[in-house]
Amino acid sequence: MVEECTLILLSNTFTTIISREARQLRVKPIGSKWVYDTQHNPDGTIRHTACLVNKSYEQRDFGKTYAPVGNLTTFQYLFSLVGKYRWNIDHLDVITAFLNPEFDDNDIYMTLPEGWLEGLNTPTIIVLLKTALYRLKQAPRLWHNNIYTFLLSLEFTQSQADPNLNLRSDGILMLLYVNDISMLHQKDAAKAVIEVKARLPEKYKINNPGLARQLLGIEIHHEENGTGISLG
Repeated sequence: MVEECTLILLSNTFTTIISREARQLRVKPIGSKWVYDTQHNPDGTIRHTACLVNKSYEQRDFGKTYAPVGNLTTFQYLFSLVGKYRWNIDHLDVITAFLNPEFDDNDIYMTLPEGWLEGLNTPTIIVLLKTALYRLKQAPRLWHNNIYTFLLSLEFTQSQADPNLNLRSDGILMLLYVNDISMLHQKDAAKAVIEVKARLPEKYKINNPGLARQLLGIEIHHEENGTGISLG
């Protein structure tokens, strides 16, 4: 929870106001809460996480919605390319992805939950969101637009078949699944991959575990002799 609070503050996610000021502005804030999860990593380790989310069911005005989720058919096709041509597949995780895009629509006010920061009387604190936050209905759309614009600057082109698949002429394919990125590339594109991986942290906080070991709950086993992969 402390780690999550720190990341949110460093991302300049909101501006704090007090309840009296909120009443003067005649705003009705939505609530927020903590969501806890236990993640099982491919290497057998366990990581406990805490995520601050808003109560999106209280939203009334949120415009268009869209989630950057690659099609299952696209995943199947890409895995067949990896197996047939011995491509490499790496996994990248964008930490606090939804905190990156700024709002492009109406102001959203939110209350903070208990346990936000020790010593604060959170019921009296209301914040004005400056960037997207988890479970806001428009957050996935804003995130997709944000990263798509950045990938354009890296000379990627959006696929006409799947808007979450981005291609480069040097043989790099990048598939988005919310904040998870699968990067597939031919072996002779290794130098270009290093350059792309160096550019991404300039914009986002990236966790780069290297070779993809798990995707959508499917375990990926890489053959030691480099002959391909198997799924389990």
